[in-house]
Amino acid sequence: CLVFEDAPAGIAAAEAAGATVVVISATHQHPLQTPHAAITGYDGLGITVDERGWIVLGAERAAA
Repeated sequence: CLVFEDAPAGIAAAEAAGATVVVISATHQHPLQTPHAAITGYDGLGITVDERGWIVLGAERAAA
């Protein structure tokens, strides 16, 4: 299970559930201290499906 979360209570709930957490930091004035991966927001987040049918998340590259 993968959870995208911006609220500390939501992050704690995801951790308690054993989920992998990605912190969304756009709603915070200061970065949260967290051991989890963090992204500013969903802009620039690329989602593809590989040859096995697995979802792959990554940073989209800006058009040149």
